[in-house]
Amino acid sequence: MRLFVLTVVSLLLVKPAYSQNKMWEVDLKEALYEVGWIKQSNDGLIIASGAKGLLAMNNKTGEIVWQNTELKAVDKNSYMNIDGLPIIYVEYVPVVGKMRGLLINSSNGDILFDTKDEQYRIKDFTLIPNKGIILFELLKGNLRKMMCFSLKTWKMDWIASLGESKGLMNKYTKRSFVNHGPFFNQDNNIILGINNEIYTINSTSGEVVWQYEANKKINALVFSDINNSLYVGVKKSKKLKVLNPANGEDITPGKLKLKGTLVDVRPDNEDNLILVETEGFNIIDPKTNDFKWKKSFKIDFLEEVIAHDKGFIAVGKNEKEGSICLVDKSGKRIWESKVKGYSYYVTPTEKGVLYISTERSNILDFEKGKDVWKRDVKFKAIPAVTYDETEDKVILFENKKGYKFDLKSGQIELFAEDVELENVKRKTPLMAEYIDGSGYLLQTGQHVSLLEPSGKVKYTKYFEPASDLGGLKNAAQLGLFIAGVDFDIQGNLDNIEMLSSLSNGAYRTSADQTDGTSETTVQGGLYLESTSGDMVPVIEITKTRYSNSKSIKSHKFIVTKVKNKNAPNQHFIYKVNKKTGATDLQIELLDKTPNYLIDEVDNVIVVNEKNHLIRSYQL
Repeated sequence: MRLFVLTVVSLLLVKPAYSQNKMWEVDLKEALYEVGWIKQSNDGLIIASGAKGLLAMNNKTGEIVWQNTELKAVDKNSYMNIDGLPIIYVEYVPVVGKMRGLLINSSNGDILFDTKDEQYRIKDFTLIPNKGIILFELLKGNLRKMMCFSLKTWKMDWIASLGESKGLMNKYTKRSFVNHGPFFNQDNNIILGINNEIYTINSTSGEVVWQYEANKKINALVFSDINNSLYVGVKKSKKLKVLNPANGEDITPGKLKLKGTLVDVRPDNEDNLILVETEGFNIIDPKTNDFKWKKSFKIDFLEEVIAHDKGFIAVGKNEKEGSICLVDKSGKRIWESKVKGYSYYVTPTEKGVLYISTERSNILDFEKGKDVWKRDVKFKAIPAVTYDETEDKVILFENKKGYKFDLKSGQIELFAEDVELENVKRKTPLMAEYIDGSGYLLQTGQHVSLLEPSGKVKYTKYFEPASDLGGLKNAAQLGLFIAGVDFDIQGNLDNIEMLSSLSNGAYRTSADQTDGTSETTVQGGLYLESTSGDMVPVIEITKTRYSNSKSIKSHKFIVTKVKNKNAPNQHFIYKVNKKTGATDLQIELLDKTPNYLIDEVDNVIVVNEKNHLIRSYQL
């Protein structure tokens, strides 16, 4: 389900198209007095918060399903949907008492968990379907907690203490404080890595079985089920530690000393471990805890090693020049190729190793490491990426150029040049979407253009935002800065994930708009055993709603501001046809400070007008 909650400022104006599609109208003046905000839960209910409490409405009829008069003026920023489940999280401050956090069954309003006077705040969560639990990360001031919530009983099992959080970023954001894990060892205990500490928790009682503290941040934490060992890579350490996951005992053999400092530890495709250090990389056999190679393979500026059927792809990354090597399974170099610029994306394909650097891009064949493409492709920013199902090719667009990339043959074709898109610059974080029978939609929240397979632009439009979006435009640069890359590269980092999926044969993912949805989400198959022994479909409603989202795959919703010379500015919601670019429906926003919710699942808009009148319109 994809939904957008929008708050804009406009004057009280009415359009005929707005009233023609009204489905229902409910005045919540008596129930809530003033409606501060509306959201939508995973089961489709409209959650409304006001001065007199919190309530849920049937999104198809407007009927009030439940109301809690105690939960007055709930903090909008605290609202959270728990993925794929009819559970919401909110925070509020009672008239007498301290801040409280609540997990609520959105379908009936039952309170599943109440922090009461403990002042816990939920920061993040991990859904573990095969264990039938959700692990919630909590903060109480600076104190970290982990709560285990059972999906069999829909109750809290336990809360474990996990030390103290440091830094304002961790305290005031919803970012997870868990860096590694959770892993489950052979005793079914939970292993977590947090900064420089490891905690192992009894999954039944919540008791901390053992704890380990390193002198610096833990860069890598790998649990091997083969030899029941926990491998710990500490930042700038000269030794890879091996711990007994049952009790935390140090069982490190002396032969695992490092020549440089540790970069990473990760599994390969054959149940071995790849140890990457500044002086090279080697393979650890978990059965013996010994290195397989007498000498580590060395490469300058080594940052990444990718396991492949043909061996190991070693990537050296440097701002001016790096290198890519193919290494066989005995640790011998097959070939090495120099790469100009910083390689921010490297992945194997059927025809070789695809790389994208700040200076050039190409494919290096597996046989000799030679360029597959006759000419380098130069991307000045991260390209927009999609997949053409008809031509069976990956489509890349960047810097006014469109490319068709055949993953099977390895060939790339320039099919569009000097493409002019309205108000699109190099820094614009474009995303691409394949539109069956029409071409490739190039879009942001406010841009929408269609590039035909022939390279012709069918239409290009830009809609001025209702508010300033400047803080979002450098998402790629921020992401690379956090990753430690200190130079300019623009674009949308989501395109890197898309390219990775396509390179590995995943032509459709759960995020694809072309298919409307995915019916293979992990949560979609979640059936849990109740206390009576029956299998209960926990998220059957959610699955049904997801399948309905196909009905709006042909349109994009855009909120925009229209300036008038001799009249006040107006704000509209446009329903834009992706194939034609036409605005099939426009709804003028009415209220001075309205709250709008676009439900792309059932193709409706729910509007909070005058802070008490809730209306639903069919789009």
